[in-house]
Amino acid sequence: DCLVNSLYDVFQSGHPGFQDKYFTMLKAGGTLRHTELLAPFGLDASDPAFWNRGLNVISGFIDELETAL
Repeated sequence: DCLVNSLYDVFQSGHPGFQDKYFTMLKAGGTLRHTELLAPFGLDASDPAFWNRGLNVISGFIDELETAL
């Protein structure tokens, strides 16, 4: 899922306070809209770059797999 992959990319990039922000997001459950949940990570699901970021993570995994084979 591109949303999860985008969050993973933010984590991998060393975003300050990621863990605390992530746990806060999980604790919110379904009480907040996605725009409010993603904002602390500097992400905006209405921006095509957000989805490209997630797809790039998948592309990177495919590249790693191809290299390993």
